[in-house]
Amino acid sequence: MQYVRHGSIYVIRFEDGETFPDRFLDFLSTKQVASGSFSGLGAMKWIRIAFFDVETRRYEEREFDEQMEVLALVGNVALYEGQPLVHAHITLGRRDYSLLGGHVRSGIVRPTLEVTLHVSAESIQSDSEALRRSVDPLYGLPALDLRNRF
Repeated sequence: MQYVRHGSIYVIRFEDGETFPDRFLDFLSTKQVASGSFSGLGAMKWIRIAFFDVETRRYEEREFDEQMEVLALVGNVALYEGQPLVHAHITLGRRDYSLLGGHVRSGIVRPTLEVTLHVSAESIQSDSEALRRSVDPLYGLPALDLRNRF
């Protein structure tokens, strides 16, 4: 992985064979990033994505073992149980120009994945401004737990 920092923004280049989001979580932990948002593009050779079924309150997962373009990767980072949790969705382009998409579980980069991370809070242990997640009682998901209601 390569990266450069410009103020509160990291530009990160995942290299061939690296796993997303595992390698990203390692980076977030090392840099003590508590919360933020990110976007990216690139390609993957294998991916496991999921779809949340609201009726069963479970994710349905599928694996795809083929080279695909990452047309859009979007997500956020927030603390859950004291650690950064990555919530990422992806749109993938196949060789036949059809599309796939879903919640990213795991993917292997090939040849590269370029991610721009906008940090909103650093210092995992002490930042009171970090976004946090707690379990939503209706769906059982770790949802953003925000202070204000509208």
